[in-house]
Amino acid sequence: MEDRVEGRNAVTELLASGRRILRFFVLEGARPGDPLAALAAEARAHGVRVEPVSRKELDRMSERGAHQGVVAVVEPFRYSNLDEILKASAGKPCSLLIVLDHVTDPGNLGAIVRTAEVVGAGGVIVPKDRAAAMTASALKAAAGAAEHMPICRAANITQVLERCKQDGYWVAGASEKAKVLAWDAPLEGRIVLVMGAEGSGLARLTERTCDLLVRLPVSGHVDSLNVSAATAVLAYEWLRRCPRG
Repeated sequence: MEDRVEGRNAVTELLASGRRILRFFVLEGARPGDPLAALAAEARAHGVRVEPVSRKELDRMSERGAHQGVVAVVEPFRYSNLDEILKASAGKPCSLLIVLDHVTDPGNLGAIVRTAEVVGAGGVIVPKDRAAAMTASALKAAAGAAEHMPICRAANITQVLERCKQDGYWVAGASEKAKVLAWDAPLEGRIVLVMGAEGSGLARLTERTCDLLVRLPVSGHVDSLNVSAATAVLAYEWLRRCPRG
């Protein structure tokens, strides 16, 4: 099996990560000084064979047609396991994990991974089934963050939440039905932030496993944010409360 990474930012971070690149395609005709020429030169410096191809060929390889002139074929994405994530966060008084309860859009997944990396979260956890995975679209939306952020695929989200509780995490689920506003909730310290699927929200069992439910205030005509936008707001609220070292 192999994965494809497309887009300039994602491929730039891929080159820096050390992940093995099997094939590297770049839009033909790139001139010296062009960002694509610089990427190709960097790939060659890493010992990667660069293959100039037509835009039509790149479009064919691209998952969503947003390759920005570069596509890399790489070894399969390596997911972390929950033990690795919890071990890395052990003893930290301020730690954030983001759990996605069957978010299906890869663009949302990638954007959430990017947010998680920017705020310094310890990991993103997604279900193995009926959920988005780290495909080319998710990797592009993550803009390189997936090369630095531990991402775990779990068979049972409820068991993940219970395990996190055992490791001293407080589990907060985002729900439009919650009575408590995020600004008034205890979102500091060791927090697992659980975000529900687009449209349907948290599954009933997931919701019952949370220690508390929080919601974001709304003042407009639309009653909720996109899941990736809502995750960003809540993650930054956690970050705002973290002690500055």
